[in-house]
Amino acid sequence: MAIETISKDMHELFDRTSLSKSSFQTDGGSATMDFIVEKAKLGDVISGILGTVQKANDGTGMLKRVLPAAHPYYDWLFASKITNIEGLQPVGRALGESYQRDKSLNYIYDFVIYNKYKVSVQFEPRPYLMMSDDELRGKKRDVKWYYNLNDDFENFTDPCEYLRFVDIECEPNAEFLSSPQGQFLFKTSNNSAPNNLPVSNQNGGGVNLLIVKRKVKFTWFFVPYEIVFRENVTSGLGKVNQYPFFGFPAGSLLLEGTEVKRYPPPSQLVANDPVNNSSVLSKLCDITFIFNCMMQPTKDLSTVIPAATGFKIPYGHNLLPRAGELKYYYVECNFQNQGRPVYESYPMERLFKLEN
Repeated sequence: MAIETISKDMHELFDRTSLSKSSFQTDGGSATMDFIVEKAKLGDVISGILGTVQKANDGTGMLKRVLPAAHPYYDWLFASKITNIEGLQPVGRALGESYQRDKSLNYIYDFVIYNKYKVSVQFEPRPYLMMSDDELRGKKRDVKWYYNLNDDFENFTDPCEYLRFVDIECEPNAEFLSSPQGQFLFKTSNNSAPNNLPVSNQNGGGVNLLIVKRKVKFTWFFVPYEIVFRENVTSGLGKVNQYPFFGFPAGSLLLEGTEVKRYPPPSQLVANDPVNNSSVLSKLCDITFIFNCMMQPTKDLSTVIPAATGFKIPYGHNLLPRAGELKYYYVECNFQNQGRPVYESYPMERLFKLEN
């Protein structure tokens, strides 16, 4: 991880007993440290310690990040808050107009400046991997996006942003698949129906198959808010993964929706609104991609499932069980003999990029 200049200019306060503190418990931990910073370096503290993010504008969709500072001893803890900035050694007074970007607004006119500042920083664990821009840049690759039945495709650069600042949650559950055709057979020792009643939908007929599914959530943290307006995000909704993704086989992940938590960055700047091209204050977000995961065991698959094409993925959500034998078969929407899959495929790698 590259060391930011401001990290070298912050010096820990010390006394006969440590001013820094740390605590840990079974579900995590935290630490605090107090630093001395020269006035000339104070402006770099917020972005250099808590981190920043913006578009790289290099044509790949990659983000340009300044990573949050890691604790010098507990290196799995990263700066999450600046809890206090306190002036030391006053040197005089200053006018607010010297620091205001928009002087048409109401602001404090007179304040005191100091020679040095005490900065208190809180460190906490993150639920995702950190990775520098330089390390990630070496992992980018070219990928084909097959987008129709003819297997026509577009090439795009995958910056592999999902390898950092992404957390995965998985919630196993089950649901019933019901079929209007077929029925179960009541089996007794004398081969007669219970109570001499025929099997019917009222007394137990019809096939109800319990299948295992997972709700899988990929949360991408600390991302420019404009990602929610991008075509590469909306194009993936209602589609299954075209390629294996994080160990999930192609066709097993169906993108059902997103959840977005929006917030201002630690240091706010004026940005361009992606919708109407007007000036707005910059915003960040955590965006969660919500997938319905369906993976059938190999022993439950029919032996006559056709081979996959670039666009057609005969697995996962494009398979249904046949009532007679409860084996999974590939199904299509055969309108005008087009042979369209129930769910089209999409390279989910394309969700994790912010193009110009």
